[in-house]
Order: sequence, then C-alpha cells, then structure tokens
Amino acid sequence: MIHFRLLIASAVLVMPTLTSSAAAQRSDNTIQVLGRALSFLVPPFSGSITVAIVYEPGNQASVAEAEAMQRALRSGIRAGGVTLRPRMVASNALAQLDGARVAFVTRGINYGRVSAAAGPRSILTVSSDRRCATSGQCVMSISSGGRIQILVSRAAARAANLRFNTSFLMLVTEV
Repeated sequence: MIHFRLLIASAVLVMPTLTSSAAAQRSDNTIQVLGRALSFLVPPFSGSITVAIVYEPGNQASVAEAEAMQRALRSGIRAGGVTLRPRMVASNALAQLDGARVAFVTRGINYGRVSAAAGPRSILTVSSDRRCATSGQCVMSISSGGRIQILVSRAAARAANLRFNTSFLMLVTEV
C-alpha cells in the first residue's frame, strides 16, 4: 500500500502546476499514472511508446477528451520509464492502431469495437470511464476525480495477452 501511495504522490508532484482546465489536469494525471502502470507489465514497457487516442468523430465529448489528452501528451512526454507519443485514431479507422502499444479510449465510443481491434494486437486499452474496464472492454481504467482509482479487467488483459506484476495487482481493483 505504501508503494501505491508513493506512486500516486509522485504522479501528483510531477503534474504541471498550471493547467488550463480541470480536463487538462485530469489528462496530465492520467498520463503520469499510466506511465508508471506500464512499468508493472510483465515484461514492462520501456522506451518510446505510441499511445493511440481513439475518439468518435462527430461526438463532441469524445473529440474534446481526445484533444485534451493529445495536448497533455504534446509531442511526447516522459512518464515512468517510458516516453508516451500520441497518435489520434478515429473509431472508424481502427487499422491505424497498428504500431501502438497503448490505446486511450475516450468516452462515448463503441468500447467493444475498439477492444476487438486492440486485443489481437496486444494493445493495452485504457479509459477514464470505469465502465470500459468493468465491462471487460478495456484493460484498465484510471479515474482521477478527487482520488485516483485504477481498475484492471482480468478478461481484457487476458484477451490482449497482457500480464501485470502481482504487486501491482494487489494495489488496484481487479474486475
């Protein structure tokens, strides 16, 4: 539990102190937590990682969340032991997931369709929407309202052939 608290505390400390909005702050927080979580994969991700930001064209909330995530990632940001580099991917062009190791799934899209495209490619899917993980469509959800909560879907992780270190699984909620 102490290690998890240190993980969260370090994520908060390295967040930029000035953000333009609450959404930007949540995006920054999500990125830092995600970067550290990737180090708990077996084997851990390292180096430069492409993060596909999957959004639904025409859905204002999905597009806004995707744009906030892209702004937070800039042209690449160091988080944990990786450098996360963004790539916007429309939900109607999921073949563009090729080469990505992580897919950030925005709210308001068809989670099942993204999961079906990402799983066979062993892409770690993550969303700010808990329902994506609880439905088994995302490997992980990171909620950062007032308190950071991480959910990991066993089924989605298994479908993507991804495995987390046991010590990490003791610190998060598995569904």
